[in-house]
Amino acid sequence: MSLYNTFKTSKSLETQGVWLEYGKASDGETPLRIRIARSGGDNKAYTKAMERAAKPFRKSIQAGTFTNDQATELQKNCFVDHCILDWIGVEDETGKPLAFNRDNVLKVISDLPDLYADLVDQAASIALFREEVLEADLGNSGRSLSTDSSKDQ
Repeated sequence: MSLYNTFKTSKSLETQGVWLEYGKASDGETPLRIRIARSGGDNKAYTKAMERAAKPFRKSIQAGTFTNDQATELQKNCFVDHCILDWIGVEDETGKPLAFNRDNVLKVISDLPDLYADLVDQAASIALFREEVLEADLGNSGRSLSTDSSKDQ
C-alpha cells in the first residue's frame, strides 16, 4: 500500500462530512446517524474558528494559565459549529425526536460526554475521510453514501 493510499483524504468528505451510524432510534427502525466533518484537514472553517476563539486567550495560553476546562469549552463550541453537520433519529431521554440545531447538539453532547469524545475521535480520524472511502461508497447511482442523507432513512 502506498503512502498516498494511506494518507490521501477526500476534500469533499472532510468538509461535507460522513455519516456515522449509531444503531436505531427507539422505534427500532429509524437509523440513528450523525454527520460529521473532519476537525482539521480541508475543513478550514473549523481551523479558522479555533484560531479566532483562542485569540483572546493567547496570553493566558502562553503563560500556562489557560485551564483544560476552558480549552475543552472552546473546542466544544467550535466543534458543534463546524464539525457536527446533521443528524437523523436522535432523541431525548424520553424518546422524543430532537430537531438538529445548535442548542440540541450542545445538550446531547453535554449529557453524553462519551458520545462527544467518540465524535471528536472520529472527526480526527484520517481513515474516515480517505479518498478510498469515498470511492468505496460510490455505487451505481454515482452518489457517495458518506454524504447522502437520503439513504435508507
